[in-house]
Amino acid sequence: MPDEPRIGDADLMNITGGDRARARSLRKALQKLADDHAPDDPLREMAREVLSGRTGLRQAARIPAYAEALGDRMVQGFHEYDRLSPGERAGQAAAAQAYLAEQAAEADEERTGRKGS
Repeated sequence: MPDEPRIGDADLMNITGGDRARARSLRKALQKLADDHAPDDPLREMAREVLSGRTGLRQAARIPAYAEALGDRMVQGFHEYDRLSPGERAGQAAAAQAYLAEQAAEADEERTGRKGS
């Protein structure tokens, strides 16, 4: 997959309502799915299709095999969230906000051409 064309953060802005940090986070999550899951995982295949630009994320979510795998993963996530204490949920929310702030800073640095300022 390294020689294939790759979408960038800007290609996901329509999914995130124009939010650069969320687009960057979504691209990174897709990259993680593409790299880290078992070869026969439908979500790995879906992520690779989206990242290569062969299909859009909304279109991919309508493909039955991908939709089923996404649904299963979402249910798993909801169950895991339900098992968290209120304090753990607050910690997760704070960590998510910090992560999005970091992604926004990275996107801004990339856009303006300055690193580590």
